[in-house]
Amino acid sequence: MDALPQLFAAIIILLFLSAFFSASEMALTSVSRARMQTIAEKYAFMESWIEWVYRERAKVISSILVGNNLVNVAASAVATAIATGIFRQHGVLAAVSVMSVLIIMFGEVLPKCLAMAKGDTLLLMAIPLLRFFSVLFLPVTAFMTALSALLGKLTGIDFSMKDSYITRDEIGQVVKIGEASGALEESERQMIDGVIALDEIRVSEIMVPRTRMHLLEANNTVDEALQYIQKMGDSRIPVYSENPDHIEGVVLVKDLIYAFSQGQKDSQITAFMRQPLFVPETMYVPRLFKIMQKKRMHMALVVDEYGGTAGLVTMEDLLEEIVGEIQDEYDREEQPVQKQSDGSFKALASASLEEVNEALQSNFENEDVDSLGGFLLDRFGNFPVKGQSVRIKNWLFTISDMGEHKINEVIIRKSGE
Repeated sequence: MDALPQLFAAIIILLFLSAFFSASEMALTSVSRARMQTIAEKYAFMESWIEWVYRERAKVISSILVGNNLVNVAASAVATAIATGIFRQHGVLAAVSVMSVLIIMFGEVLPKCLAMAKGDTLLLMAIPLLRFFSVLFLPVTAFMTALSALLGKLTGIDFSMKDSYITRDEIGQVVKIGEASGALEESERQMIDGVIALDEIRVSEIMVPRTRMHLLEANNTVDEALQYIQKMGDSRIPVYSENPDHIEGVVLVKDLIYAFSQGQKDSQITAFMRQPLFVPETMYVPRLFKIMQKKRMHMALVVDEYGGTAGLVTMEDLLEEIVGEIQDEYDREEQPVQKQSDGSFKALASASLEEVNEALQSNFENEDVDSLGGFLLDRFGNFPVKGQSVRIKNWLFTISDMGEHKINEVIIRKSGE
């Protein structure tokens, strides 16, 4: 057969086109909208082309599928012609066997593997040719689009391609993969996780509870207030009258220091109070963050459903949900749960169950309370006395310090120790 060289050359060209269409399909379907925008920003001269590919993605993919099937069929037909000329009655079997292997390996598997590894580069190189083929196959793709629309109406199925938006869970998985691969540091991963989780956190979960609030009485003088503030290390403190449910305002250290320097140390602090910000304990943290930014306030008083004071939250508390614990020169080093030399643990009753579980490597749970003190009160069923113990799982909890109506401190030991 004098035409054998030309036929073999045709098969090679058709296999190359098959590989091109397969690689283009993989590169185009695997890239997201965000990745498209990143590529467009990196290669500004291709921005309009990339925008066209994404805008007409359905038509482009239809053109790719049409082209891929045409070249595969053509390659098989040419191979059959060659094989029947050489092997006669066994030519069809030989052509099917050989072309199946060639098309699968060189027309599908290898090109798609290459596209997965070098998708961005291949997509950039393929775009001009894809535009050419989309025009060439326009009549066919237009017919396919109309047929799809008709089938969609008949079956009630929407065949149109929709943008794929990344979800919060997917962002979390991407961050974990980034940390595992070394692209992100652990601290960066923790901050991103904190931002993602922020929308689900209510003010009541991060506030300083009422029992741990530092407060000033309205009849305190500037001198008395400064002495108290020096002891506590706060930069701003709420002021109440009668009881903590009646918060009248907030005093700032800088205002009191200025008043003291002006010889007003015996003046009542109510003269220097600022208007407090009150928020419900059910408010979500992002909403509070925006309010505090807008009002330029660094502290908010949290009220419960009955209008009573539930606690307070500061801008530092909000930021700590993202960046982790922030220690300044006034923060005490005391940890909520401390391991003692004898192997036991000393814990503040205000410690959260999460902190206790982390220190003890345990899994205590109670949906109704957040703190260790509340957890133990629920187990005791009443106010315990100093020295009283309760055994929970493999741990023995002993009250080491008891207030009038609350637990202050607990000693925790492994059962049998």
